[in-house]
Formats: sequence, C-alpha cells, structure tokens
Amino acid sequence: MPVADPCMISFAVFDENGLDTGWTLRHAHLLGADSVVAPGKISVDGGIVRCEPLEPGSTALAVQWEAGEHGALVLRTCLLPHRERPYLLSLELARRQIMQFFVKLEEWGEFDRPPDDPVLALFDQARTRFTEALIMEDTEGAGGSPAQDAVARQALSLALEAGERLTLAHACAVLDERRAAAGGEVNQAATSGTVPPAVGVLVHPERSAEGLRRVVADSADFITLPMRWSDLEPEEGTYAFGPIDRWIEWAVRDAKMPVVAGPVIDLRPGCVPDWLYIWENDYETLRDLVYEHVKRVVTRYRRVVSRWVIAGGLHVSGNFNLTLEQVVDLTRLCVMVARKLHPRANIRLEIAQPFGEYGAVAGASLAPQLYAEIIAQAGVGIDGFGLQVLMGDAAPGRSTRDLMALADLIDRYAEFQRPLAVSLLGAPAEAPDLEATGYGDVDPGYWREPWSPEQQASWLTHAAVTCLGHPLVSSICWQALYDVQSEADMHAGGLIDLAGAPRPALGALKAVRDRLRSGEPLCGLLRPAADPAGARP
Repeated sequence: MPVADPCMISFAVFDENGLDTGWTLRHAHLLGADSVVAPGKISVDGGIVRCEPLEPGSTALAVQWEAGEHGALVLRTCLLPHRERPYLLSLELARRQIMQFFVKLEEWGEFDRPPDDPVLALFDQARTRFTEALIMEDTEGAGGSPAQDAVARQALSLALEAGERLTLAHACAVLDERRAAAGGEVNQAATSGTVPPAVGVLVHPERSAEGLRRVVADSADFITLPMRWSDLEPEEGTYAFGPIDRWIEWAVRDAKMPVVAGPVIDLRPGCVPDWLYIWENDYETLRDLVYEHVKRVVTRYRRVVSRWVIAGGLHVSGNFNLTLEQVVDLTRLCVMVARKLHPRANIRLEIAQPFGEYGAVAGASLAPQLYAEIIAQAGVGIDGFGLQVLMGDAAPGRSTRDLMALADLIDRYAEFQRPLAVSLLGAPAEAPDLEATGYGDVDPGYWREPWSPEQQASWLTHAAVTCLGHPLVSSICWQALYDVQSEADMHAGGLIDLAGAPRPALGALKAVRDRLRSGEPLCGLLRPAADPAGARP
C-alpha cells in the first residue's frame, strides 16, 4: 500500500503471486549525488521497502538482488524524487542498468560499434522489454504488478548481460592498445619506455616454504608483504621482523622480484596490536606512535623496498574514531615520513571498501571518494592510489557486484588523475559460514554461480581483465597466496587452500600473467558466454 509521508521514498517488490511479503533486505543503503552513500533508515514490510533519508533531495537505493543467472548482486536505482506512490524496484534497477550502459558507451567512445554488434543487440532487447514494462498500467497504485515485475526482471537481466559484455569488450580493446604501445611483448616494452601492467600476489610472511616460493616465482611479477603492526610489534617496544626479512631476502636476492610493502599503517581490527588501544582516545599520543612506527619500518627496508603502501583504510570508521582533520593529518604524516626517509620510493595510499557502504551509518568516517579527492588536492605527495576490490566475503564492504559496476568504480577513482593499482583483488572459493563469521545474516552474494574453486578462478579472470582494461591501472594483486585464519583476511580466498593444495585460481592468475608477458590477448581466457563478440580487433 502507498506510504503516507511524501518525505519518504518506497519501492514495491513482487513475486508471481503479488507483493513478495517474504523478501529479505540485504546490503541496503541510500546514495546521493556522485554515488556517495548517505545515511538513512531502510525497512521492509509486506513487500514494500521504505527509505527515510536523513538529507533532502533525490535519493537512490542500492540493495542486493537475486539476478538469476547473473548471481546475487548489489544493484542500485537512479536518483529518484520522493513521492507518495511506491516505485517498482525491479523496474528502477533495470532503468539504472540501462542508463549506465548509455553512459559507458559515451565515456568509453563505444558509440561507433557496428549496427549488427551482438552487444548492442542485447541492449536493444533490454530497452524493448524495459519500455514494455514501463507502459504497463499500475491500476491499483501499488507500485506495479506481478506481470509488470516479470517483464522488468527480463529487462534487468538483459541489461546486466549487455553491460558485462560491453565492459569486457572495452577492456580487451584497451589492453590491445596497451600491448601495441608496449611493442607486443614485455622485453620490447623496456625499449619503448612503456611499462605493461603487472600481476602480483600478497604473501603472508609467517610461511615461507620453498614450495611456496616456487609458486610465486612461477605465477607473479611481484609480491606484496602486509606489514601489520600487530605482527611486527605484538608487544610495545619489541619488534619481530624475521618472517618479513626472509621473504624480502628471497625476493630481492634470489627471485629478483619487486616487493610492495604495506599498508604500514592500517587501523582496522586484526591489524593493530592490542596495546595500542590504550591510546584510542588520545590522538596526540597515537600520532606520535604512528610516526615512530613508520620511521622504524621504512628505515629498515628502504634499501630493498621501492614501493610502499604507506597507509590503508584510514577513512573507514573502526577502532579509532578519528575526525576528518585527524584522518587527513595522519595520512599526511605517514607520507611525509616515508618521503623524507625514502625520497625515490613509489608511495601510495590504499582505499578500503571503495564502494563506501559503511557511510550508511550516520556519523561514520569519511566517504572513500571524498577522502581520495581531499588527498589528491591537498598536495600530500602520493604517487597513486590502491583500491581493495574484495567481493563475496562476509566482512563489511565486500558484497558482490557486476563487472560494469567494477569498471565504473575504477573510472570514478581515475578522475583524480593519479595512477591506480588494484592493491587487493579477491573472491572466495566457497560461500562464507555466516554463523561462524560473527557478522550475522549478511550474505555477500555471488557472481554468476555460487562460490566454488572453479567460480573463484572464473571471477579472477574476468575481474582481472576488467581492472587491467583501464589505462591508469598499473597492476593487480591477488589478496592471498594461501588461506589463513584471521579476522582481517578473507575466508577461503587464497590461491592455495589450508591443506596446501592449489586451487584453479592459481592457474587462472598464472594464465593472466603469462598472456600479459607474451602479448597474447586476454580475451581468450574469458568464459564463452561472456566472450565479447564484436570486440574491435
């Protein structure tokens, strides 16, 4: 039934029998202008989703949606004016997906695709079904009907398929251009002065067996070593550098492989030592401790590490409730210390939870895009940003999205005109045990098919092509070489499982790396159903 308060916005959800009274609300949040997540109250009752934004103006709703063969994805509506009568949620999700396709056609310069292009043919079908749903009359004023909802769902499914195919076709075209600029092969790139994109893997330093090292040397161009404060200084004043030293010595001396170190400062749970919480309400002391820690770590490794992720996730509300000014100040401090001690180093900041879902809570910390914008304009002196692209895990900020949403995310951060790296790329090999995680009923969804070792490998390939298909993305790094059991890490997200057996994702990562090195097109690795027919040669 219609809502009475015109200051609210509502959406109707149907099944084949009428309003879907059993529909579950997951990962719901509101968005304002520039796709910034906005605080507000969202509830569902009797198939009607009611949204109460805290700020006036048009509002968009993002929510997890069962999208059939496309998976369980977080999708969003366009910005919509508040009105008394409910909107049909499936129709508005389809409208946004179609609009996004048009936007990317323009932004990516894809309007000159041939008329018989299969991607455009799919899109035309989506528009036709959307138009059919749009003109179906809502005779009861309930926001729609089961018949209208069914047609809108078809339009949404077709638009999702067209969007992912366009994303992959565009990414492959960009990769072809990058390969051509590099002379086709890595050894020619050194002569041409063009650096091809690189593929790396994060290595937890506590394990350093010879077999693991062989896997890394065979599958990656570089390694990332997380320098978690909790591991390096478990007791105040007592440092344990041994595990990191062993990996760095192997990488630099034996493998001749670059090392990316960090984040050096990461204040999320599981990354800071217990003793630091004493100072959670004393910013000046916390700042001094951060200064000394960054100084010690950078000084120790500045001769062997040339790339630093100096800080990560400082914009996300967590254990330490920092003000905007303190977040910026702490960021500036970390960069300043590293730059002073290591002037020639490549220094970047890591953006955690880049979609910004945490902003749905009133009073939460800085929106990730706003944080990046402030840092880019403040003359902090960074060399680029790293994006965490983690999906399918129960931890906050890791809900699953479609490939066009991922490409759009990278486009938005590219607006700051800084080099980008996907500093963590990851998805699990199995669905998370929601009871064991402690995060409650927050099913993160899945892409195309429920998570399995094979689906993890498929997602890796398609996400890697999507990310590397942006000219500003210099590298991707898979989020873990092997599974670990810790609060800060993804469940079943490694290339090697807890028993030491390699997963198909290891072969997928190696295939991406090998094709980049040899100059072979990456499109040959894509699943047949999504192979972007009509992609330009």
